Amino acid sequence: MASPDFGLQMCPTRIDGHRVLFAHKLTQAQCQDRQRGQYHKCWTCVHNNALASKNGQARPKLAAAAGAQAVNGTAKQAASVG
Repeated sequence: MASPDFGLQMCPTRIDGHRVLFAHKLTQAQCQDRQRGQYHKCWTCVHNNALASKNGQARPKLAAAAGAQAVNGTAKQAASVG
C-alpha cells in the first residue's frame, strides 16, 4: 500500500535548509500552479523552476550541519592564530 505522502513535496523547501513556520504538502501540479501564480514563497524554494534551470536541480542544505561546520572551522582558525 502506498504512503499517503507519496508524490508530495514540502512547500516551501528553502534553499538554505532553514525550517519554515508554515509548510504544506503539495503535488507537483500544485507546485507548478503556485509558481505560475507567483506565490510569495516560491522565490526561496528549491522546487522553483527558475532556480533549478539556472543552477541545476538544487537540493536543500542542512542548516544545522552547515552552521556547525562553520562554527567549528572558525574555532579552529581562531585557535591556530592565537
